[in-house]
Amino acid sequence: METWYYWADNQECGPVTKLELYKLFKANVIAGYSFIRPQDSDEWLAYKELKIRRSDFTWDELNGPELDQEKFDEAAPSVTTSADVRNTVPDGVLQDNVWNDVSPHPWRRHFARWIDISIYGNLIFYPLIAPYSPEQLTNLLPLLSLTQLLAISCLVPMILFGAVVLFNTALSGVTGTTVGKYLLGIKILNKDHSPLSILQTLKREVLVFIKGFALGLPVLSIITQMYGYFDLTMDKATSWDKSMNTVIVHRENNGLQFLICIISISLYLYFA
Repeated sequence: METWYYWADNQECGPVTKLELYKLFKANVIAGYSFIRPQDSDEWLAYKELKIRRSDFTWDELNGPELDQEKFDEAAPSVTTSADVRNTVPDGVLQDNVWNDVSPHPWRRHFARWIDISIYGNLIFYPLIAPYSPEQLTNLLPLLSLTQLLAISCLVPMILFGAVVLFNTALSGVTGTTVGKYLLGIKILNKDHSPLSILQTLKREVLVFIKGFALGLPVLSIITQMYGYFDLTMDKATSWDKSMNTVIVHRENNGLQFLICIISISLYLYFA
């Protein structure tokens, strides 16, 4: 029987069978981009490359003994599975079959934040530049020195992302969410599935500001966003959510939610 090793929690684990790999994936211990390799090979590949499907196994195999918890808990001691969320969440949060998706959605989360950033950016900067025509703004550029341009390119994003921290904290404290998160169906909860307090929201927003956007500094911000994407796709959690033990749930990914996502992202790209 072919067996496999997989990479989880910064260490190599295994060996496991193909069926156990599938169960690990369904239990959110590994993701589609998680690294795996055959026991007799040193070549790593992504789990999704195996194209394992439910139909590959019999009913008895799928409904047989569960994974040996003593064997696998060491590899992922802090993983919260879909079953854990549904069994422990209080009434009214996920039990309504609306907020029942705990799988990672990197692009929904990415655009939800950028929709918020776009809204706040327009509120802050539009009144400042509205009196000037595009030609006037263009004519100002040659008057600025290279040092001034570099200072502006660093300070403006830092001011914007700093304002995002305050706006998101205030809006989440009042409504429990933000415009971007609500439209794209994202909710952030504590590990016990209770809403975040204002102080917890502030702490999380500061961590996103520092770890996710590198204080808004050009180039560095792009790199940290890429790391956040890889964390979410491979480990199913960002570094700031791991440190705060927060749980991210999503509105059911049905046709209506998909349509709302498409319209929201299209409007963001148009106005941005």
